[in-house]
Amino acid sequence: MPTQQITRKLGGKTLTQLVPADFLTHFELSPPAQYGMVCGDVAAEIDELEALGCTPFVHANMDAPGWTEMGEKKKVKVEMAMGYTDDGQIELLGPGANTDFYRDAIPKSGTLTLHHVCCNQNNLSQLKRRLPKNGYPLYLEGGINIGLLSTHFAYFDTRDELGVWLEIAQYRLLGRHTPPTEAFITRLAKLQRRLG
Repeated sequence: MPTQQITRKLGGKTLTQLVPADFLTHFELSPPAQYGMVCGDVAAEIDELEALGCTPFVHANMDAPGWTEMGEKKKVKVEMAMGYTDDGQIELLGPGANTDFYRDAIPKSGTLTLHHVCCNQNNLSQLKRRLPKNGYPLYLEGGINIGLLSTHFAYFDTRDELGVWLEIAQYRLLGRHTPPTEAFITRLAKLQRRLG
């Protein structure tokens, strides 16, 4: 996989370069596992990233139950895709519907842009208290369910310190904290393509 080309396309830094080790240690966070990228055309970016050597992407348009921005509940639809590079997971996010959270970060050109990094944690409720107390406000939280896998997530405004948002995701599969693996997402993407 031509990792340098992909890293350049994702903003030029590896996941380990995006969040300082002392920040991770202070909040007892696992290393970032995901590049959160926004773009104007998710399908086109999938084609381009896969041509560079990323794994197949699973691609979906879905409701985001429990989406709450700045304390206000909204009925939001998101377009997202997930795939992998050698450095970790890549999440592609389109403009969405009934929210400006991703749309406002997409340049007028629609170019792929780094929006957030994501750490997979099993203590989301604790971090929802701790990060705001330390100056990183909770901006958005919600959840997405795909079959037996549920994801609860929260975005914290770390842009002044990290240059991007910080997403904390807590995955559950049959009630256990189980972040998706590269093999799982790749199989799901291949199945999605076979089924059309």
